[in-house]
Amino acid sequence: MPTVAEADDTLIPRQRRAVGTIVPIARWLPSYRWRRDLSADVLGGVAVAALLIPEAMGYAGVADVPPQVGLYAALGGVLAYAVFGATSILVVGPASAVAALSASIVGDLSGGADPVVVTSALAITSGLLLVLAGALRFGWIVNFISRPVLHAFVAGLSISIIIGQLGGLLGVEVEGESAVSKLVDTVSQISDWHSLTAVVGIGTLAALLLLERYAKRVPAAVVVVVIGVLLVVLFHVNERGVAVVGDIPQGLPDVGVPQLSVSQWLELLAGGTALVLVGFSEGYASASTVAGRTGAVVDADQELVGSGAANIASGLLGGLAVSGSLSKSSASMAAGSRTQLANLTSGLLVLATLLFLAPVFEKLPEPVLAGVVIVAVLRSANPRRVVDLWQVNRLDFAAGLTTFVLVLVWDTLPAMLVGVALSLVFVVRRASFPDVVRLSRDSHGTFRRTAGSGASLEQGRVAVVRFEAPLIYANCDRLHVAVRTLLLENDALARVVIDAEMISDLDYSGAETLEAIDDDLAGRNIELVLARAHGRARGQIGRSGLARRFEGRLASSVDEAATLPDVPDTPAPA
Repeated sequence: MPTVAEADDTLIPRQRRAVGTIVPIARWLPSYRWRRDLSADVLGGVAVAALLIPEAMGYAGVADVPPQVGLYAALGGVLAYAVFGATSILVVGPASAVAALSASIVGDLSGGADPVVVTSALAITSGLLLVLAGALRFGWIVNFISRPVLHAFVAGLSISIIIGQLGGLLGVEVEGESAVSKLVDTVSQISDWHSLTAVVGIGTLAALLLLERYAKRVPAAVVVVVIGVLLVVLFHVNERGVAVVGDIPQGLPDVGVPQLSVSQWLELLAGGTALVLVGFSEGYASASTVAGRTGAVVDADQELVGSGAANIASGLLGGLAVSGSLSKSSASMAAGSRTQLANLTSGLLVLATLLFLAPVFEKLPEPVLAGVVIVAVLRSANPRRVVDLWQVNRLDFAAGLTTFVLVLVWDTLPAMLVGVALSLVFVVRRASFPDVVRLSRDSHGTFRRTAGSGASLEQGRVAVVRFEAPLIYANCDRLHVAVRTLLLENDALARVVIDAEMISDLDYSGAETLEAIDDDLAGRNIELVLARAHGRARGQIGRSGLARRFEGRLASSVDEAATLPDVPDTPAPA
């Protein structure tokens, strides 16, 4: 667990950097309880490998690279994260979103380089950016994409991946740039669907869904893979037109840095940044969910380092980009895994597959692999999460719906960039248009928001307003406009009280606005009083010229500010 740094009044303390936080395995492995946990971790590792191996090969197809590239990524990802990862059970490996985004980025790269080489280089680039972000404590980057946009992006991308797998599932060559165009092309070729391939593919889907529903402890992916290989070995369906995976190099991958020009590496920076945003956002969400179930606390900065190390290791082994996987982590937890030793076990099984089982997977029918990928992303393909946004926030719904639609009708990377841009635009809009509300006393003496113009206090001589946001350059004019509105509604005011409890931050423009409001009111013989100033804002006031200006006019409560005896006809000198 991360160690707490300096003690202060925040509930989110800054973490100290130590060997145990930078390389977490150095902390947990020496105290590992071998007798109690080893058997559970080994069984959990086997369960993870049963999902990881076929899905890694399938996600390699999503990334438009050979299946062994997915196995290399699985090997590098789980082993590196076991050393540098901060979450005890999280499984890191090839994932749908980063695989699809990787394919989009590599496809747009100029220069005609080998896509496999560029894919590995992209994984290294994103890994280096992640490690750099972690070293600079940029864990807040996880908030760069709003959750609604991320959920909509993943839902749209999952549907796009499913559509992209229909060609392999049905035995047709599908053309088209977008998911919608691919779907149209697939349907238009219905007369060309290969009947035996479609039977194998649809049968795979049915078997996976039935096993997951009625036999959850059975490794469904392993079952359909074994059946698919037997169909080739015993019934020779490959000789009747069913495509198989084909050649998979047996043995260890070559370790090294991909050979690209400097300009090509620089081109990858933008794509690597996109992968960082999407991959880490999804991975951090998975880590948070896993940590919530285990009672742990996630160190976002160390998660950046762990995820970066996993991507670098994957790229050096010739694999594609990786991220945290909630489905495989959940399977690991359900199997009883307790530490990252489970992932080390699954990594060893991936290694054994490369060394000994590659010839077996060469006989795997492509419709089986397509079915495995479709079922793996099926839960994420539910657009309901986008629809539900309407009930909560219309701006979130607009951003989510726009991102969702663009993923389907355009390209992955531009759609994601538009989603990020919308996230930032709406953040700025929310910061720029906070509520400024009038408060009045209810029958219990509590100050509450007033509907409509309401009535002023103290026989119309005191008005109370609350500014519900930090007072910064983007929104400070709204406070001034609100006070002027009060003046237009009531020419008998002698005091205006600003409830500053929600003004958690005050910048230079905000301070100037308070001065301007105070001068404006003083010119009308109206006193301005600040009530319940937030701790940080009070400190900022104390360090500025506002402290002298508002001396004696900083009240500890709204009630005190609004009910001081003998409301003066003229304000105290500014």
